[in-house]
Amino acid sequence: MDMSGNSGLGLVVTAFVAGSPSREEEAPGPHGHGSREEKKWTVRDVMSSPVVHVPPNAPVKAVAELLLSERVSGVPVVDDHGHVVGVVSEEDLLAKQIDLPAGAHVPWLSGGHFSHEFRRRREALTAEGLMSTPVTCVHPDTTLRQAAKTMYLRHLKRLPVVDGGSLIGIVSRADLLRVYLLPDEHLRRDAEHLLHGALAMGAAAVTVSVQEGVVALEGEVATQSQADLVVRLLGRLDGVVGVDPRLHWRIDDHAASSGKHPAHG
Repeated sequence: MDMSGNSGLGLVVTAFVAGSPSREEEAPGPHGHGSREEKKWTVRDVMSSPVVHVPPNAPVKAVAELLLSERVSGVPVVDDHGHVVGVVSEEDLLAKQIDLPAGAHVPWLSGGHFSHEFRRRREALTAEGLMSTPVTCVHPDTTLRQAAKTMYLRHLKRLPVVDGGSLIGIVSRADLLRVYLLPDEHLRRDAEHLLHGALAMGAAAVTVSVQEGVVALEGEVATQSQADLVVRLLGRLDGVVGVDPRLHWRIDDHAASSGKHPAHG
């Protein structure tokens, strides 16, 4: 986006929010196509699109006004080719309000001390000077679990969504939590599909009920290992809070493999 020659704040902000930008807290809930039982939720289902973003030469004041007016905690910085080159967050903007002597301890800075990165943000006049880089992005087909893992391990609040090198959306922590809004009946059908389909268990062998996202299982399976597998796989279903296994097994293969006398579960 070329903003050369645009010095008025109103013109700048209008250029940033062309279209109908989605806000992080107002992103649409999960949706998709095909059989619900076979659906694997991905970033595409919960991301906000179109995306509020800024060019590298956006004035700092305009970026701050955009964050406040759109009620978002950060925005991607996108170059003229549509590529994400950085992200400006509220934390980056806070550096403009802090005056620290060289060598001062700053826990959130790399190494915990005053650095070139802090000085760059402190003196920045545009988004390019403020932004954090390199940027961690995700593909729209990334699973919600993988996106959540990336956010958690890297302490990120949002992930730009990129397809073919271009920005097509953004996913926030709040967006990823929307999977927990799936109704219990939906989760029950997902669980039964896994048990009776993928694991080929008879409908009479194990019954499923769900309350507040917790999947309760009752019945009998062949081995303890199979019971463990069922619990592990059900716990990975999108929207499942936990698994309450009330299962019995005919063969305690754990005890058999350890040389102990097999016992029923």
